[in-house]
Amino acid sequence: MGYGRAVEICLTGRFVHAEEAVATGLANVAVPVAELDATVRELAAALLAAPRDAVVETKTLLRGAGDRTYDEQRAAERASQARRLRDLAGLGE
Repeated sequence: MGYGRAVEICLTGRFVHAEEAVATGLANVAVPVAELDATVRELAAALLAAPRDAVVETKTLLRGAGDRTYDEQRAAERASQARRLRDLAGLGE
């Protein structure tokens, strides 16, 4: 969702229906109420199943991507992959 749409929704307090929320990126998925608990459990399980160190690396890369050039981001990703491979091989830093 872009800044302009976010400002419009937040400042007007307009209700956003499920289809619009998904279409604009405010929500990842819309499901019927009867499926909500199962969908939440599945998403939570998938997130918790991801290796902690990989999650930390990925979040760091995504948080910093907007401040990096393309080449800087590629270098950061290579460094992250090298750290993960060393960790997986038991070599540490």
